[in-house]
Amino acid sequence: MTIFWVVLVVMVGVAIGFVVWPLRTHQQGGKIGSDRKGLVLDLFNEQKSALKRQLDEGELSSDQYQQLLTELQLSLLEDSNNSVEQQQSDGHSRWLIYLMVLLLPTLALLFYWQRGSIEDIKILDLREQFFQQRFQAEQQGLEVDPQYLQHLVTSLSERLEKQPDNEGNRYLLARAYMYQGAFEQAVVHYSMIVRQGQAPAHIVAELAQAEFLAGGNKVSPEVERLVAHALTQDPGEPTALGLAGIGAFEKQNYQAAIDYWGRAIRTMGTADAGAQSLLAGIERARQLLGESGTQVAEVSGNDSGADTDEVDETRIEIELTLSNSVVADPTDTVFVYARAWQGPKMPLAIARMTVADLPAKVELTEAMAMTPGMSIRSFPQLQLVARISKSGQPIAQRGDWQASAGPITLQQLSAPVSLNIEKQIP
Repeated sequence: MTIFWVVLVVMVGVAIGFVVWPLRTHQQGGKIGSDRKGLVLDLFNEQKSALKRQLDEGELSSDQYQQLLTELQLSLLEDSNNSVEQQQSDGHSRWLIYLMVLLLPTLALLFYWQRGSIEDIKILDLREQFFQQRFQAEQQGLEVDPQYLQHLVTSLSERLEKQPDNEGNRYLLARAYMYQGAFEQAVVHYSMIVRQGQAPAHIVAELAQAEFLAGGNKVSPEVERLVAHALTQDPGEPTALGLAGIGAFEKQNYQAAIDYWGRAIRTMGTADAGAQSLLAGIERARQLLGESGTQVAEVSGNDSGADTDEVDETRIEIELTLSNSVVADPTDTVFVYARAWQGPKMPLAIARMTVADLPAKVELTEAMAMTPGMSIRSFPQLQLVARISKSGQPIAQRGDWQASAGPITLQQLSAPVSLNIEKQIP
C-alpha cells in the first residue's frame, strides 16, 4: 500500500509539472510584452520628431502634418488597447491554470476513490496478512488468529456488493468461508463462479467439496456430478479424486476407492496432511477387501502397501513465495515440480495449488513419481520449477510467471529450497 501512495504522489507531481512549466514560460512572455510596449512608445516619439522636422524644413504642409500625426496617434492608441486586452486575457488565463493545478489532482483522486481499485489493493494486503499469519502459525504449531480471516471476509463482502463480477474476489471469499467452516456460504459463491463460464477443474472440485461438507459429509448426486465434471477436465485433480474415492467407499466399491485415493496421493505427496487421511482410508479399504476375500489389485501411487517411511526418506522441501510484482488471479493454478537437470523435461514429481495458497511450504517426494521408474531419485541432478499457469495446464506458455533453481543434488540438500516466483515468460 505504501508503494501505491509513493507512485501516486510522483505521478501527481509530474502532472503538475506539465501545467506549471508552461505557466512559468508564459510569465516570462509577459515580461517580453512589457518591453515591447516601451519599444512601441519610443518608436512613436521618433516618428513624431521626424514629422516635426519635415514640417520645419517645409517638406510637409500644416494640413499634411496634422493628418499624419493623427494617424500616428491612432496607431499608438490601437496598439495600447490591444496590449491592455492581452494583459487582461493573460491574467484570466493564469488564474484558470492555477485553478486547474489545484482541481485536477483533487478531482482525479476523488474519482479514483469512488471508481478505482484502491479497495482491491487493501484486500490484497489483508489476504497477504492472513496467509502469512496462517503460515507462521502452522510452522509454530499455533492456532490461527480468526480476526485476520474475519477482516478479509468483511472486506471481500463489501467489495463484491460494488463489483459483483470480480471472480478473483469471489473466489477468495469462497475460500475464506471454507476456512471459517461456513460451507453453505462457500457453496453460494463457488456456484456463482462455475455458472459464469468455464471454471478450472480445481474450482469445480472445490465446489464439490463445499457441497460435500455442507451436506453433512455425504456424497450426494450433485457432488458426484461435480466430481465427474472436474475429472473430465483434469483426471489428476486431487480434491476430486479424494471425493470420488469417498463415494466409491460409501458404495462398498473398495478397489475403486483405493485407485482414486492412490492417484490423489500421487499428486499431493505423502507428506500432505490430506494424504495421511487418504493413506488411512486406503488401509481401511484394504482391510475390508481382505475380509471379503477379494484380492487387492496393484495400483499406481503410494498405495501398494509399501513402507511409507522408506519412501518419505527421499523428499525435497520447498519454501514457495510470490513477488509483489507478479500480476495473477487468486484462482490461477500453481505447479511445483522437479525434473532432470540434464535429460527429459517431463516432471518427476509434481504438486499443484492456487495463487491463493501462497506463500506455502511444498514437499516433493518419491511417491509423487509420474511414471514408474522415473522419480526424483532417477537422476543425479534436478531442477526445481514453480510456475503460475493462466491456462491451468502444466506446459509453460507465454505470460506465465515462474521461478526455478538448479542443479539440485538430493544428497547435498540440508535445508528447504527457496523459490520466489517473480519472472514472466516472454
